[in-house]
Amino acid sequence: MYPELERLVESFDTHSEELQTLQRHKVRNILLVASLYDSFTLSEGKHLSELIYGAYHNLSLSTPPHITRVSTRAKALRLLEDLRFDLVITMAQVADMPLAAFGQAVAAMQSGVPVFLMAYNERELEGHLIGAKGIDRAFIWRGDVRLLLSIIKLVEDQRNVGHDSRVGGVRTLILVEDSVPFYSSYLPMLFAEIVKQSEALIAEGVNIGQRLLRRRLRPKILLATTYEEAEALYEQLRDTVLAVVCDISFPRGGAESPEAGLDLLRQFRARDEDLPLLLQSTDASYAAVTDELRAVFLHKQSPTLLHAFRSFMLDHLGFGDFVFRRPEGDEITRAADVNAMIQALRGVPEEVLQYHASRNHFSNWLMARTEFQLATVMRRLRISDFESIEDMRRFLVVNLTAIREEQRRGQVEDFVAGRFDAGSAFVRIGGGSLGGKGRGLAFIHGLLARVPVDEHVDGVHVFVPHSAVLGTDVFDRFLDANDLRSDALERTDDRAILERFMAAALPADVRRDLAAFIDRIRYPLAVRSSSLLEDSHHLPAAGIYPTHMLPNADPDGAVRLEQLEHAVKHIYASTFFQDAKAYLAATPNRVEDEKMAVVIQQVVGRTHGDVVYPDISGTARSVNYYPIRDMKPEEGIATVALGLGRTVVEGERAIRFSPAHPTWLPQLSTPDDILDNAQRTFWALDVSRPLDFGDPDPNQNLVRLDLDAAERHGTLWRVASVYARDNHTVYDGLSRPGVRLVTLAPILKHRIFPLPQVLQLLLEVGQAGLSGPVEIEFAADLEPAAGGPAQLAFLQIRPLVALPSGAVDLDGLDPDRLFIRSSRALGSGRNDEIRDIVAVPRESFDRSRTVDVAAEIGQVNARLQAEGRPYLLIGPGRWGTADRSLGIPVSWRQISGARAIVECDLDGQSVEPSQGTHFFHNMTSLGIGYFTAHRRDGAEVDWDWLARQTPRASGPYVCHYALDRPLDVRIDGRKGAGVVLKPAG
Repeated sequence: MYPELERLVESFDTHSEELQTLQRHKVRNILLVASLYDSFTLSEGKHLSELIYGAYHNLSLSTPPHITRVSTRAKALRLLEDLRFDLVITMAQVADMPLAAFGQAVAAMQSGVPVFLMAYNERELEGHLIGAKGIDRAFIWRGDVRLLLSIIKLVEDQRNVGHDSRVGGVRTLILVEDSVPFYSSYLPMLFAEIVKQSEALIAEGVNIGQRLLRRRLRPKILLATTYEEAEALYEQLRDTVLAVVCDISFPRGGAESPEAGLDLLRQFRARDEDLPLLLQSTDASYAAVTDELRAVFLHKQSPTLLHAFRSFMLDHLGFGDFVFRRPEGDEITRAADVNAMIQALRGVPEEVLQYHASRNHFSNWLMARTEFQLATVMRRLRISDFESIEDMRRFLVVNLTAIREEQRRGQVEDFVAGRFDAGSAFVRIGGGSLGGKGRGLAFIHGLLARVPVDEHVDGVHVFVPHSAVLGTDVFDRFLDANDLRSDALERTDDRAILERFMAAALPADVRRDLAAFIDRIRYPLAVRSSSLLEDSHHLPAAGIYPTHMLPNADPDGAVRLEQLEHAVKHIYASTFFQDAKAYLAATPNRVEDEKMAVVIQQVVGRTHGDVVYPDISGTARSVNYYPIRDMKPEEGIATVALGLGRTVVEGERAIRFSPAHPTWLPQLSTPDDILDNAQRTFWALDVSRPLDFGDPDPNQNLVRLDLDAAERHGTLWRVASVYARDNHTVYDGLSRPGVRLVTLAPILKHRIFPLPQVLQLLLEVGQAGLSGPVEIEFAADLEPAAGGPAQLAFLQIRPLVALPSGAVDLDGLDPDRLFIRSSRALGSGRNDEIRDIVAVPRESFDRSRTVDVAAEIGQVNARLQAEGRPYLLIGPGRWGTADRSLGIPVSWRQISGARAIVECDLDGQSVEPSQGTHFFHNMTSLGIGYFTAHRRDGAEVDWDWLARQTPRASGPYVCHYALDRPLDVRIDGRKGAGVVLKPAG
């Protein structure tokens, strides 16, 4: 339906991937030709590789090279025959072979590998022709290990500059200097200062990914020793030259030219009137010509050379704070980052704006922060291009705001209290993993920022609600600091585990971050588990851990912080609750391997008096396991309800439909079907009720409301129909008196909101992004309080475990052996190891006692698990539903030993299968055979045979049958059909 989406999804991060190719050429192996004494001298007794590693570490650089030392040039050539090197450095005092011959031999053996000469003084350089005959550069060693680092970076910058400037717009500083002693001491200072100033700006990245990327965008430094070399570099890199630092005298046309630097800078100034230029000389008289060139002059022998160069970088290259000054030089204010710049721009006087704009200070400042696109635009604009200074101010604020939003768009920001604000859409607190749920949300958050989903659906904005994630490192620190892990692993009392966790304290720095977070937000919060295993490809762990819904409405921030901490610690404790342990026991995983992150997410919906809820919420799956009529499995299935999503994920009454066929609703085929299956109540969050910290129920603030409340709130008309008793008819809309029922008719039939189209689109995007079938959870606000288009929020995405689809022969079976036959079964294969049946007989089933039924099943399950006996579970209605009128509300712990589960008719009512519930998702992912045995679908269950068996144990509601020989459970995954055969013989 949307063929271009797959291309967009595949390419959504192409630019970031291209930027990852920056600095791809690294100097990893250096061949040093030096005597043992020379090597000792270079390292002052330390191992040279360790010394360079220390220099890299001090400058926050990575991957220092390995150095191989040989004592003679002849040995070096023999080594070059077998090994590849990125750089060769030879000491001048090594004399076993002429230098020129050595350089030419290296070039012949490994073309393109630079050969540098290292000397202790200028005298050792005499007689050597540098730049020809195979020797590329010469340097003088004065004991500063940073020179070796500068040499390495000089080689890397030279190799990478073409690609990096073209792909990433990386800027380059050109140093024009032919004095070997001077550039040997100047380059280490220059490089260190560039790195230092760049590192200060890297911290402005919103997360480690952006900071690492900014490090790759560090300005490069290239050295030119002749007029022609400098001219060629400028021509090659003209659009990305950051600055030119130039000597006065150096070779031109093969001979020394006393004022070559002046001619070169005049040429550059004529071609770029805004390029920062720095003229250096030992002759102070040249300072007088800098006004003509609009350049800065530095005396080479100045005792404050480093300070002066640093000032040049801050004042002319945009590093450091932007200092707003009046034309007379008085400081008005400062801006350390883009946020501060936006605030400052709104208030500084017009004359100050004009002063800085006329000198390209804004462009330089943006350039230093790697905002190359806007910096280039600003450099080309003139004040006269704007109608007024105020017009220019608006231009700057709008574009800088766009930069800030682009930096954050689709990113997971590291939480920084001073930077967090309403624009922080997705933040991380603490290190470690985001967990399965957090990872899925972060992925969709990034995907939606790059794939223009909104353009494909009119009047709908699709987004991920504002979220913060506590990383799994916080969980580990909390457990370790409070010595909780061992005790929680051993205990079997959930309440005792919870009490210990509640009495423990979160790490102090995390509490400070949570306090800063809660201080800036006032919307209701869903605090959700996000364990490592949740929503994984192999194991979803859906619904195993609790979710807390917090009103976040108390005027006292300390109270709201306490509520948030309470929720976080409850979720941490639930990692060790018996439901979680039982679930993990059925998998290859161990409880002690599980780690818990926590998602703190904005609740989607509007406030109606004391309650908050969305207009609709639900789940959608890209695979429909039970297609009917002309439906296809790959067209998917959705389950939707009014109000909070608890209705759907806990298996209560909701509307199921295929997004491709939204008007085919078999569960609403007749008025009687509608009365049996339509939603009549809904869930909302009560924001007026104070939390009871003594109550372990995470849902204590959720309230079940009747539909008349939704009608008063004005939310029912979009989803409802009316049943008229007098003529036993259901009418769409609310214009008639009668029983209100949620049918989604206004949406699915009358198309007041394009929900089916949006879900089709999102499932396609999800499948393309995850490369496989997916399930999503969502909520929609069809009339946002702030106005604008309807909003549909992605609450979760998880991969669906691919069900086996092998063929199993179900033909030619002995009809007398059939215990169960169903045309709607999930799974594949054959199981002939089940000898036990746990059944809820039809005659003993009581809808009013389903909680008691679940408890009794749990007792039988615990006994059978202890004996290592897998079993088949069969009973009426929907297993695992929270709606007791639709089935039996078992938890996972209560049926964790079942290896086949059968859902039968409920008092003559065919309850739709559990698709969309957490229970269903976990059951299918663990490979448990699942049968829907409804008479209307032609299914058969031989209840009479079962009644003739002698129970091993029976209670008020449940019977356990232990058979002498095993059942034969067969499911044909290709056809979606299955049988259970009675024991043979």
